[in-house]
Amino acid sequence: MNKHYDEFMELFSKNLKDDCVTWSMEKIREGILTIPELYSGVLVPALYSIDDCPDDNPGCIWDEHVKTSIIRTIIEVLYPTVIDLAEKEGKKNGKIVLTCPEREYHEIGLRMMADFFQINGYQVVYIGSNTPRGQIWEVIRSEKPDYVGISVTDYYLLSEAKKIIERIRNECSKDIRILLGGQAFRKNPHTVEEFGGDLYIESYDDVLSLGKGEGI
Repeated sequence: MNKHYDEFMELFSKNLKDDCVTWSMEKIREGILTIPELYSGVLVPALYSIDDCPDDNPGCIWDEHVKTSIIRTIIEVLYPTVIDLAEKEGKKNGKIVLTCPEREYHEIGLRMMADFFQINGYQVVYIGSNTPRGQIWEVIRSEKPDYVGISVTDYYLLSEAKKIIERIRNECSKDIRILLGGQAFRKNPHTVEEFGGDLYIESYDDVLSLGKGEGI
């Protein structure tokens, strides 16, 4: 997998969007990589490579945005493949709402997780970034999901996630399972249980385990 990552980074480091998209599509079309392999072994590490923004790099922010846009485009152009895989799988594992708290704009990781869930037979209601607390409550009330997934990257928004979880626990069905993800929870694993979450999810294998009833 390192070979594929290195190939991709040769293009990605130069912001060659068209080449990155073409490379990714060819790897999937030719069966060299699966969607989970591409996302987990190439796109996620590439995303992590742009996390740090040194103070001595005045162009860091725009470069980060360009690279994030490249990865987002790859995910979107591969969505028809995700639909096909989900239809072939055929199983039904329930409905999941995926969201980020208000002021959390990092959603690419969550977007990839949405495809992982869909491939594995979940009905995905993807809200994405910067969702006001009241709207998260409304979608839960309206859609009545079996799972709610909350992703937090910026650690200072953990308190907002905690408030969302508290409201779900206090006002929703006790059967709803709360799945937590993102770098903020990854770096503060104790908060998953402290906040009332059921499980930390970060990989395709985690989604597979959830479908088998493991961990919850």
